[in-house]
Amino acid sequence: MTPRRFGRYVMGCKAAAVGVAALIVVLRVLYEFGVSTATTPIWAAAALLFAPIVVLSAAFIAFGIVFRPIMHPPPAALRVRGDAFVVPGSPILMGRLTMGWALLGTIFLESDPALAPGTRLAINLGAALVIAGAILPLLRGPRIVVSPAGLNIRAGGRRVLAWDDLVRVPANPLPMTVRTPKLALSIRRPDRPDPGWLLIPLDLLAVEPVFLGTVVEHYVEHPDHRRDIGTPAEYTRLTGMAA
Repeated sequence: MTPRRFGRYVMGCKAAAVGVAALIVVLRVLYEFGVSTATTPIWAAAALLFAPIVVLSAAFIAFGIVFRPIMHPPPAALRVRGDAFVVPGSPILMGRLTMGWALLGTIFLESDPALAPGTRLAINLGAALVIAGAILPLLRGPRIVVSPAGLNIRAGGRRVLAWDDLVRVPANPLPMTVRTPKLALSIRRPDRPDPGWLLIPLDLLAVEPVFLGTVVEHYVEHPDHRRDIGTPAEYTRLTGMAA
């Protein structure tokens, strides 16, 4: 999969998630503020009540089908940014989280006329803030940036590592049994002569773990290649495939 096609899948998934989340919010607003027991037929009220859940369920299934190629990315799938190679957060998981978060936020919408106008306004403004927060997984979700300077990691915490902080993986690798994929980094420890290990969880990232480990190890062992990180030519050289 080329970086361009991979990027289209990622952006398409994010755009679809935003669209579905917006539709869910519109349906909930219509139900909360448009349904009247005096004028709205029961069938219409019931349809609007359950429509967001139906839309969300259908979107969850559709995402798994339409965006299957990035559910478990093939080897050599990275985003080429010009100044870095980027491992994005899994757009399917982050998209699903965005849609679910948006639906959760609509629960706080309030149209009860018995409440004081100021109270209703405050409640709905709070609900709007919660709903707006649904975009955060897509904007600030997990990712790893591989740049000429090193690694910028936002997965299982935030960590910035310079290439000089990393060392070659020892001849005897870290023995471990894990249930979720992790990137094992061998890092220098200023207070000890032998390196330590840093385990980065990859279950929320759109990357093939072995490939990512190979990429990081390559740049640890070949400092002269780091200046070209992020360029299409370096991607082609690194992966041996046409960008």
